[in-house]
Amino acid sequence: MKSTAQKPEKSPKFALLSLKWELTDLWVCFYYIITVKSTLPQRLERLFAELGVNQMSFARRTGYGQSYISQIMNGIKPSPSERFYKTVGREFNINPEWLKTGKGKMYAMPDGTGGDETAEVFAKFRILPKSEQKLIEDMINALLVKSMNDGE
Repeated sequence: MKSTAQKPEKSPKFALLSLKWELTDLWVCFYYIITVKSTLPQRLERLFAELGVNQMSFARRTGYGQSYISQIMNGIKPSPSERFYKTVGREFNINPEWLKTGKGKMYAMPDGTGGDETAEVFAKFRILPKSEQKLIEDMINALLVKSMNDGE
């Protein structure tokens, strides 16, 4: 004889909680893929986008040929030299470990101080032409003098 008992239905509250956990799980997986499991070409794409540079200007700034950068971006050269990571880190204030593995913070301050926003501004400043860097330095100096005079 078959049982006629019905399975209890899940309450709407349980279904909502279940959906919330599923979305949280998806977010954790997405975050892991983006931050840890991203490939070098993906991290370079992100770097290009955040700094507003293209492969050609990136190659010029780092001293590498555009074909070398293209090989990295297309996965033909999956493991650049340590010198590459150090050069990119120095030129753009990028954490070489982040560039190599995806671990850690993207931006790195030369002296280890400052937050992500400070490091990002500093990195963007460094890619400006020297003449524009000079203009910004002059503006900062003028603001410092003004603020010192206002404080007296």
